[in-house]
Amino acid sequence: MNAPVDPDAAIGAEARAWALAVMGEEFPPERSAEFEAWLKADPRHAQAYDQAERTLMLLDEALASPRLARPARHARRWIWPGAAVAAGLIAAAVLATPPAAIQSAAGQTREVALADGSHLTLAPASSLRPTWRFARRAYVLQRGEAFFAVRHDPDHPFTVAAGDAKVRVLGTRFDVHRAAGDRVRVEVEQGLVEVARGAAVARVAAGQGALADASGVRIANLITSDAAGAWRRGRLAYAAAPLEDVVADLNRYGLNVRVTPGAADLKVTAGLRPDQAGAFVAGLPRVLPVTVAREADGGLLIRAR
Repeated sequence: MNAPVDPDAAIGAEARAWALAVMGEEFPPERSAEFEAWLKADPRHAQAYDQAERTLMLLDEALASPRLARPARHARRWIWPGAAVAAGLIAAAVLATPPAAIQSAAGQTREVALADGSHLTLAPASSLRPTWRFARRAYVLQRGEAFFAVRHDPDHPFTVAAGDAKVRVLGTRFDVHRAAGDRVRVEVEQGLVEVARGAAVARVAAGQGALADASGVRIANLITSDAAGAWRRGRLAYAAAPLEDVVADLNRYGLNVRVTPGAADLKVTAGLRPDQAGAFVAGLPRVLPVTVAREADGGLLIRAR
């Protein structure tokens, strides 16, 4: 077995820097290529990186556990010799730097290469973050919508949590939409996705969608075979969707619309481009029992008639 790399040496310091950088956050292709080149430059680099990553993961677990947060004599068993000072500095960094969220502005989509080789397309005004500091294949959709093209890895499932729902895959292409009322919609373009909420678990195949809400998980066929994440191609499509979900989506594209509780659950089946959103809202009284009025702040208010 190779002797451990001295963490106080230059290679050890470089390995710690890479381990802190590779946190499951935004990691563009050029950064991945730079990391790969560093690993291949010297056989000791991969060994040093493995040591640094193991120590960081153990420190993160220890800091998250009240039982292990206090200094412990057995801690020296998993920190390599001479690394006490380095470990203390890393622990400080772990505490001070929460995992950063990947976010998009209103009206803008964002393309991101994830650290594990998967690809993300983030819808407007959306936010996604790693579940913990070192996660590469576990994320939380905090708001909005995202389309994932996941690199196949049978040993490491890719998971996305959205509210009380959780999506789990090995490798596929799918869309996750966190809607109002803690509803989560999942649409699968390719492969197979497992959607769970509480005790309810469903397997969703390509060309299908699932709605996870307080009543469980329900599956239905998509309107068309390419409907999953249609917003990426400039098309918003709805099949019997609650009006409040539609309004929330349109607001992410720059509108300022509110819907009262009495109209929120009215069902909408429609297809439109984001640039048609204003005309779509203005025309709602012709297809739904609602009124649309201008508010003092310039926004629109939709009420039940």
